[in-house]
Amino acid sequence: MNETLVQRPKLENAEHLTLIVGLSCRSIRGFLFMWINIFSFIWATKKAAGCTHILPGVISPFSILLVSYWESPRDMMEFVRSPEHRRWMRFIYKFPRSLNLFNETYGRPQSANYINSPRGYAGSLQSSQQGRRP
Repeated sequence: MNETLVQRPKLENAEHLTLIVGLSCRSIRGFLFMWINIFSFIWATKKAAGCTHILPGVISPFSILLVSYWESPRDMMEFVRSPEHRRWMRFIYKFPRSLNLFNETYGRPQSANYINSPRGYAGSLQSSQQGRRP
C-alpha cells in the first residue's frame, strides 16, 4: 500500500464533537414530514455556528442518517435550541408514532486513517483551523 496515500492526523488535543442523528419512518405522516423537511434541516445544520461539516446519508426511502461535526458542546447545544431543531422535536412529540429518532454524541476518535484527503472528524478539524467549511 502506498503510505503517502494514507494520512493519520494527530488528534490528541482535538475537542470537536461528532453528532449522529438517525431517523426512520413509522407512518405515512412521518414519511411525508421527513422528506418535506429534511433538506431545510440539513441546511440549517450546515449554517449553524460551530458546525464544521455535515454528512447526510439516505439508508433507504424510510431511513436517514446525519453525521455532523461541531467545534464545541456549546455550539451543538445552541443548534439543539434552534427553531429548526425544535420544530422537528415538536412534530415527534405531537405524533410519537410517526418517526423513530436517535442521536449519539461522540468526542475525539481513538484513531483515524484517511486515504487521499482527511474527511469526517479530521476534515472538520482542518476546516475549523482554516476558518471555512467544506
